[in-house]
Amino acid sequence: MTRPVTYRIVDCPDGRFAVVAWATSGTAYWRGGLLTLAEADACVEDLRAMLSLCGAALACSDHAPDPHTPNWPRPRR
Repeated sequence: MTRPVTYRIVDCPDGRFAVVAWATSGTAYWRGGLLTLAEADACVEDLRAMLSLCGAALACSDHAPDPHTPNWPRPRR
C-alpha cells in the first residue's frame, strides 16, 4: 500500500505562494511562483489528480518543515 504524499501551501516573502510536497522518502518537491492562493489550490488539485492515477493519496500537513529556514532545499533556477 502506498503512503500519502504530504503537502503544504507556503506564503513566500515576495507575496507569491508555493506548493511544497514531501514524498515518504523525505524528498521535497517545490512549485513556486504562484500569484494567488486560488492558483496554489489549483496546483494542489492537479497534484492530487496525478497522484490518484498512481494509487497514492495527497494529505495536507501543517506540521511540515518550515521552508524559510536556511537549511531548506531551494528550487533549482
